[in-house]
Amino acid sequence: MARKKANSDLPSFDELIIPTVKALKVLGGSGTVEEINNKVYEIAKISDDVLAIPHGDEGGTTIEVDYRLAWSRTYLKKFGLLENSSRGIWALTKSDIDVAKLDYIEIVR
Repeated sequence: MARKKANSDLPSFDELIIPTVKALKVLGGSGTVEEINNKVYEIAKISDDVLAIPHGDEGGTTIEVDYRLAWSRTYLKKFGLLENSSRGIWALTKSDIDVAKLDYIEIVR
């Protein structure tokens, strides 16, 4: 039963878009995937139960939240807010992004 509860608490990739930008701002504008993900867990208050949900049924090493965060970064990159200058390093394209004015629905579109 606990598994079902955790799944219902699992944020979708689009719900993670704004926390991803917030995390990067807290990190000074750039960070490694691990630094960004850890900061998003904190900002979005993602529980340990949710962080224990694996991606897919193969029993791989990726957790579902990290998989969804990768999609969040991809959409932010396509929208022009993020760039990955080198492998595993992501950075905001502008330091003055107003998070309050961001609309994740518009970003996904």
